[in-house]
Amino acid sequence: MSNAIAIGNVDFGGSVFTLALGLVLWFLYTAFYRLVLSPIAAVPGPKLAALTTMYAAYYDVFYPAQYVFKVKELHKKYGNIIRIGPEEVHVNDVEFLDPIYNPPSRKRNKYMPNMQGLPLDRSVGSAEHWDVHRKRRDALSPFFSHKKVLDTETLIQEKVQEFCHTIDEFVGSERVLNLSDLNFALALDIVRKYSFGQDQDVLAHLDEANRLRNNLGQLLRSTKFNLYFGWVLGVTKLLPKSMTDSLVPPGVSDLINFRKVIRHDLEEIFADSENTLKGPVNSVFYGLKDNSDLPDDERTIDRLEEEGSLLIMAGTESTAKSMQIAHYHLLANPSIMSHLRDELSKAGNPTTLKALEQLPYLSAVIYEANRLSFGLTFRNTRVAPEPEVLQYKQYALPPGTAVSMSTLCIHTNEDIFPDPWTFNPDRFLGREGLDRRKYMMSMGRGTHKCIGINLANAEMCMAIAAVARYEMELFETDEDDVKFLHDYHVSHPRLGSKGVRAKVVSKV
Repeated sequence: MSNAIAIGNVDFGGSVFTLALGLVLWFLYTAFYRLVLSPIAAVPGPKLAALTTMYAAYYDVFYPAQYVFKVKELHKKYGNIIRIGPEEVHVNDVEFLDPIYNPPSRKRNKYMPNMQGLPLDRSVGSAEHWDVHRKRRDALSPFFSHKKVLDTETLIQEKVQEFCHTIDEFVGSERVLNLSDLNFALALDIVRKYSFGQDQDVLAHLDEANRLRNNLGQLLRSTKFNLYFGWVLGVTKLLPKSMTDSLVPPGVSDLINFRKVIRHDLEEIFADSENTLKGPVNSVFYGLKDNSDLPDDERTIDRLEEEGSLLIMAGTESTAKSMQIAHYHLLANPSIMSHLRDELSKAGNPTTLKALEQLPYLSAVIYEANRLSFGLTFRNTRVAPEPEVLQYKQYALPPGTAVSMSTLCIHTNEDIFPDPWTFNPDRFLGREGLDRRKYMMSMGRGTHKCIGINLANAEMCMAIAAVARYEMELFETDEDDVKFLHDYHVSHPRLGSKGVRAKVVSKV
């Protein structure tokens, strides 16, 4: 007797068998193509990585956030070029930086499967195609030029003064100051005022800074799951809100609420047809509103809401991280702090940006802090469009191949940065130090270089010089509170870290 179930003229048993057979054949063909027929099949690497992205997911989701470290380990086994995914190749060779990121007169697109961590698809950072990215970047660039930052120096100075007033409240009190929260508040207040003309004043509320910083950390820790299992988020959208509210981490709730605030700011800006609320500083989004070079669909509130969210998040997290790394190592290494104080003293303890930018040791401290912050720690993937073939030694990488490098591999390359995990600003001094700077990737490279680099450097110059005026003692803080131990698209220290904390002994 047949076990098939027939209803009407439909044989469900046969249909299930046919479907199962089709899936098996599809899986077999996909495996055969990826392992044998793929144009990058000859690139060495683990076969399981070539077969499925679940190899990367295992190290990123379940370890967690360790695949970038695993990739570095794989290079030791397989060589300078390895296949780390069905469509992706990773290269560990500083001489190949420019062909990937900064080729003369060539275009580079982004690899969208690696851009799924945060729901900001219409921002400049998430633009897949080179021409779309250039259009959005060109509109933003004038607001982040060195001249523009110098013109708005007063804004930064005022916030750094508030930063110092907060430190003053802790002098000699035996109270513990969380420098991670303080740096986060400074960076957030500056980029918020710079972008929207609004004063969030988180510096006056360090408890709020702590909450926002920790929740942003939780949001970033969700990026790995979203990257590989983004379909789960699609399913949750189909569920009742009462069921999903308890599943949403605080960081996601903060992002949702923050986007509402940004949207409100944008609605006010767009409604202000006479620019009566603009104030003395032409903030970024006031400028974008009036930029006729951008097509109308690029100037909608919906799109600019995502642009603003990215600018605020990136301008806060990355700058604050570099500052806290610098502050930790200055306090942990008295000889480095002494060298910096001597330089500042001999220069007359300057406070203006132009004067601070001329100080070589301060500049070296900033470079070293940026090196050990690693910037974007996730693989920085690029795609060469038709008809360009990327040639690496004997390997021809056809158009459409995702090719990446990571700041971990470059910034810890011992041929360029000896003893790479040691904080040593001297490595960026002199002729050799200038040569090393060309290998820095923390602010990106080429046409996708961090648009806020001048603003970030200005903040760091002023904040680091300001902290040097105080005698502090670290409190229950060690290197693992700032060291790159997990890759959540940006470097993350040990899980559960409370940040860099110190007692303020006196003002120098």
